[in-house]
Parts: sequence; structure tokens; C-alpha cells
Amino acid sequence: MITTIISSFEISEIASLLIIFSIIYVTHFYYRYFTRINPLPGPLPLPLLGNSYQQIGYGFNDWLLSLHKKYGDMFEIILGGDRFIVVGRPDLIDNMILPSTKTKYPIRLPNSEGLSEYGMDGGGVSFNNDLKSWKYNRQFFTQALITPSFNRQAIEWTNELWKEMEIYFNNLGEDYELDLIKWMRRFTNEMIFKIATGTKNDAIASYYNILINDNKNTLNENENEKLKEAKKFIDSGETYLEGMFYFFAFNKFTRNNVPFIREKVKKLLKNKDYLFDKVYTIIKERRIEIENTPLDQPLGQDMLTSYITANTPRDINGVKNADPDLLRPMTDKEIFGNILDALLGGTDTTANFICIVIYYLEHYPEVKQRLIQEFDRVLGTDLTRPITNKDLDKLEYCDAVTKEIYRHTPITFIVGRINSQADKVGGYDWPKGTKFQVLVSAIMKHKDYWTEPEKFDPDRFYKVEESNKYLLEKKKMSSIFPIFGGGIRICPGRKLAIIELKCVLMSIYRKYDIELIDMNAPLMYKSEILNLCKELPVRIKPRKF
Repeated sequence: MITTIISSFEISEIASLLIIFSIIYVTHFYYRYFTRINPLPGPLPLPLLGNSYQQIGYGFNDWLLSLHKKYGDMFEIILGGDRFIVVGRPDLIDNMILPSTKTKYPIRLPNSEGLSEYGMDGGGVSFNNDLKSWKYNRQFFTQALITPSFNRQAIEWTNELWKEMEIYFNNLGEDYELDLIKWMRRFTNEMIFKIATGTKNDAIASYYNILINDNKNTLNENENEKLKEAKKFIDSGETYLEGMFYFFAFNKFTRNNVPFIREKVKKLLKNKDYLFDKVYTIIKERRIEIENTPLDQPLGQDMLTSYITANTPRDINGVKNADPDLLRPMTDKEIFGNILDALLGGTDTTANFICIVIYYLEHYPEVKQRLIQEFDRVLGTDLTRPITNKDLDKLEYCDAVTKEIYRHTPITFIVGRINSQADKVGGYDWPKGTKFQVLVSAIMKHKDYWTEPEKFDPDRFYKVEESNKYLLEKKKMSSIFPIFGGGIRICPGRKLAIIELKCVLMSIYRKYDIELIDMNAPLMYKSEILNLCKELPVRIKPRKF
């Protein structure tokens, strides 16, 4: 009995201490919140959870837009324990997207423990907050994409890959219902994989074989395993990118203790380990291949080989930088970061935008018809002639159409920026290290800067200099239309994305008609870190001339 009384007393004491600590924590939390510098409107956060719980049930973009509508062009939220200032008006971001290296906003996202746990701790360019390291990595990433032969190679590879996919489409037949996003994700993944590693990963072929062999035992065990592994690797990249939201929005306590979130996080970390192991294995195998290649034999001209040989006797680029800090070889972690950036950044963004463009074109037949007329005018009547770089340069209306579609449904709807110096934004003085989020989706439809912002009208971007109705100051276009992010942290793969987008659209519409399975269905997409198309059921039929 005495033991029972003592145990009861101890439990009571522990419970009392927990209550006291909870009261102290909550009091401290709200004291800091109500005494914060430059208090802005925004939803009231909860201790530990911040505002992340309020996003549940919404797409991230829809939630932010609802807050923008309620609180105005400048408001604040707390995610993952960090305070973010969300800005949704063009003039507020002028300093944030300056292309100069002297910008006050050289960093995208904070070095949070969540992103570090998820492996986003600065090995490449996308999430690298060490400016010296970022500059070092950026030179190699950019160098790989600006070589004189890059445009030609990228277009040739796109043409070749499209021919392969076209064969599969024809084999399946015009009555076959395709989920276009699944095909486009494999198309862009195989494209970037070849650019990054110099080899094919047969992403398209494996998906086709899975479709035609579904529930059939026509493949041997090794072939089946190869197909499954290819699919797993591609799906792993998408899962990793989508999972970033959990490590950005939720703090460690929430990730480890809230049941639904905890289980999701465990799966995401397991997926991360698989993905990272695969990429490191690719690097290791290429190193061995290079070491075993005789000195008198040439090496491949891909990103991975250029990274491994950089600033070594076998450097395939031969470009020497005057800055001695940039002349050392790359570490495996740096190579890994850059290859992962390429694979993640070059797959889902482009694939999803291609599908979104097609969805819009099928709902605006007059726009589609004008676009097809431009394709016919540029390509001529020879349906077998390969697309060239000169062809892409002539697609003025295509540029206008894709820009207008991106304005309505941007893939990257929010862009982070952190100031390295004190700055004035929105009439407030903000100290160094303030975390901003540029709400691109609000800026691109701001009523004070766009004529009829909700209207779909590609002509607002078509021959702007000659248009009185949609005249936009060129010096302000980067703030009004911050596609690819802008500033020194602008997407380094933007040229490749444009090449793929134009080539795929031309390749499809020069020979085929696309039929949406359900014209009345809304665009099925999910919004976490990016706006991503969930599915796009279509039939592809020969075009009637």
C-alpha cells in the first residue's frame, strides 16, 4: 500500500510538472508572438504546430491564396517553427529578384533541422545556403547546360525520345486511354537522366512494358525485376519532392509525435534512403568506369562525368576559372547534390507543365488552332523533318500561350528568399535573416498589375511592344511575372525545360489530336511544394488534315 501511495504521489508530481512546463512554454510562445518585430496580419498560430494544422484539407497553394485574399498583399505565417513573411504584390519583390551577385537576397530557404533531416542541407545548388559553396557548385551546373552543343544535343535527344514514345502510343492504338502525366513524367525523367549521366534509364520502355504485360507472365524474372526497379526509382523521386512539405511545414515534435504525420514521415525517410543510395551508386559506378578508361580514349560529355573529372587531369571541359577557390575537384557529396538537383528539378516540373498546357489547349480550341497554325508554318508539310533549334526560336505565339498558362497555373507557386542584410519591405524595416515567401500565384494575377487578371488571354504576351491593351513595362516584367524564380537563384535548367516543352508540343500537334476523356472534369492536381497534375486521361489520335 505504501508503495502504491508513493507511486501515486510521483505520478501526481510528474503530471503537475508537465502542466507547469506546458503553461510556461505556452506563455513564452505567445509572449514572443505578441512582442515580435513588425507584427503583420495573419492566422493565429498554435504552440508546437504553428499554422501548419490550418493547411490540412487544403492544397498548399489554395491555402496561401485564401490567406492572401483575407489578409492582403503582405501577411505572416509560422511553419516548422519559423516565421515567414508572405508577399503577394510585384513592387514588394523588386529587391528580392535582382540578378546581381550583390543582391541582399542570396538565399532561398532557412537551414532548418527538418530540411537537414530530409537531406536538403546544401550539397548542390537548389538548397545550398553556403554562398561560397553555392557559387562553386553553380559554375559546374551552369557550365554543363551552356556548352555550344547543348541545345543541339538536347533537341536531338528530345526528337529521339519522342519517336520512341510515339511507337508505343501507336502500338497501344488510338482507342487506348492514356494517363498522360505518367508518360510525360517518364519522358522528362529519361531526358534529364541522359543529360545528367549520359545513359538511358529506359523509363519510357519500362512503363510501356508494364502496361502491356500487366497481369501476364510474358517476361522472365530478371526482366520483371528490372521494370519494377525502374518504376520504383522514378516514383521515388516524385515522392521525395512531394515529401519536402512535411519537413518544411512541421517541426520535429510534430513530425515525431502526431500519429498520421509520424507514419508519413517514416515512409518518406525510408524512401529518401533508397533514393540517395541509388544516386550514390550511380556516382560510384561512373568513377570506376572513368578509372578503367584508358587515357587515350575520350570520356562522355555528360554532367556526371564533367563533375567527377572537374579540375583533375581528365577534366572534359578544360575551362579554368581564375578564382583559386573554384579550382579544386568536387567531392562525392557535391556531385550527389548536383545530380539529385538535376533529376528532381528536371522531371516533375516540366512533365506537369506539359500536361497542364495540353489541358488548357483542349479547353481553348481557338488558341490551340492558332498554335497549330504556327507549328505548321514553322515546320512545313514534311511530318518526318526533325525539329531544330531555329524552329524553336520562331515560336512566338507558343511563347505567349505557355506564359499565359503558367500565369494561371504556375508549377512553382511560392519562392523563398532570405535577406543577408537589413532591408525595407512594405514600409517595414526587416533585420538580416528575415524569411520571406514570394507568393508567385498571387503576383501573377494581381489586379493592380494585370488587365482582367482572371481572363485567359495569351495575346497579353504576344508581341507586347505592339499591344496598347496589354502593354507592360519591360523593366517591371521580372517582378510582375517571376517565372523560374528570378534573381541569382533563378532555375539553372530553364533552357532545357523550354526546349522540352516546345519540342513535345510541336511533336504532338503536328501529327495528332488529343481528346480529353472527360472534357467537363476539372484539372486534377495536388498542391504541396509544387502544383502537380495528378492525372490526365486522354486518347491520342492521328490528326485530320
